[in-house]
Amino acid sequence: MAKLYVFGIGGTGSRVVKSLTMLLASGVKTNYDIVPILIDPDRAGGDLNRTVKTLREYQLIQKEVKGFDQNHFFNNGISTLSEIIANRGGNSTVIDGFRFELDGAQTDFFKDFIDFPTLDPKNKWLASLLFSKKNLDSNLEIGFKGNPNIGSVVLNKFTKSEAFQAFADSFEKDDRIFIVSSIFGGTGAAGFPLLLKNIRQGFVKEKFYAHLQNSVIGAITVQPYFKVKQDDESEIDSHGFVSKTKAALHYYFKNVTGNSTINALYYIGDLAENTYENHQGGTDQRNDAHFIELASAMAIVDFANTDGNYIRTTQGKAENAVYKEFGIKENAEHITFKHLTDASLNLMKKNITEYFYFNIFLKEKLEDELNNPYASAYSNKIDRNFIDQSFYKTLADFNKSFRIWLGELQRNKVSFAPFNIELETSTNQEITDIKITTSSIFSLVNDVNEKKSWKNYIPGLAKNNYELFVASLNKAAEKVGNTTTNKRFMGIFSKASQTVVNQKLF
Repeated sequence: MAKLYVFGIGGTGSRVVKSLTMLLASGVKTNYDIVPILIDPDRAGGDLNRTVKTLREYQLIQKEVKGFDQNHFFNNGISTLSEIIANRGGNSTVIDGFRFELDGAQTDFFKDFIDFPTLDPKNKWLASLLFSKKNLDSNLEIGFKGNPNIGSVVLNKFTKSEAFQAFADSFEKDDRIFIVSSIFGGTGAAGFPLLLKNIRQGFVKEKFYAHLQNSVIGAITVQPYFKVKQDDESEIDSHGFVSKTKAALHYYFKNVTGNSTINALYYIGDLAENTYENHQGGTDQRNDAHFIELASAMAIVDFANTDGNYIRTTQGKAENAVYKEFGIKENAEHITFKHLTDASLNLMKKNITEYFYFNIFLKEKLEDELNNPYASAYSNKIDRNFIDQSFYKTLADFNKSFRIWLGELQRNKVSFAPFNIELETSTNQEITDIKITTSSIFSLVNDVNEKKSWKNYIPGLAKNNYELFVASLNKAAEKVGNTTTNKRFMGIFSKASQTVVNQKLF
């Protein structure tokens, strides 16, 4: 299968890739094997590490259900770069993961990275003109802290790294590339045009790659969608976000869209009414998931589904370039499905709702319903032993991350609240899970009325709530063929979730 290499640059890049992972888990499908490449010098970044954990869990689950056509959850492949190389019979020492080191960025300070202390007086004078003392003393371990002038120098190392060489070696004719970055910080604003320029040159370590130069490349440039609290001790200041965005857009006009190097460019942003704590990096940088990141993930899927006969590249120049902005039907403080356009609804509404009900049933009811035929009437039983196995434990961990992700989307500004859920939080207000407080589970989709059939009005015939779900599971079990317990489990719940959502909601 062709591959879509998704470069997630900086914290925003990581969070968008996380939302993409949630969409793919719910059944959203592309015709590409997704290869995430996360580039962020902040090794301890909370958002970065949450994304890597989610990707790893997705892979473990997908490995167990791959190729089983009775199941539509976790159906899209996600691979590491090293796995792609191994599958092609190659050898590489690149890390078997999703995040890649920036060569030399492990030094403490930027001045050490550019060998400032050893420069001759004239070059020191020149460097001092280009970089302030605060720039030179900047600690690279927690990123570039909103300084694209630093980021452009450090990130240039990535295009000369073994990981970038491995990417070029593994890239094939029908593969595509998508770059995710913010435009108002340091890492993403610097990384996007730099990466694009190097890919279009086609040369990596003096070796020319024609397929790489003529690849189809998409990108989303995320404009400001949040602010940070003012902190005089921090190098990050929200007051500069807009001016940085304007400067970057002006640069992109000449060096990205103006020179025909991009095939599809997506724009997105928000009024930035929400304010985050001012963490320059590290484990404390754990921002709530935001609707802008989910919409950006949908842009990746849209790009993957764009006809290759229309957008193409010849001799390094993009033909018929596409430029898109994301929009909703009307401004709203709390976005639900009714505010989304038909294209957005068709992409994710049914999938995310089906996964939500699958998730809620496992959390609320599964262990109490193991005596029903779908679980107990077959040789490969769904029982306590199954629940104690590593597959189910990994799925439970992923599902909890999915619920927390929904909770964060709901709490944020702008709020994306498709479901009627309540949040569980820790003492420091971090979302730890969600809970259901209504007795009617088919009233959980906001702004959607439960569909009623004639059976609802005849005593004894109607099945509602979890009773209907169990009945659907029993019927699904009859249709799923003899296979492994893990595949059978996912197939049954995939079919049953589709049935109850079709019957009661959409």
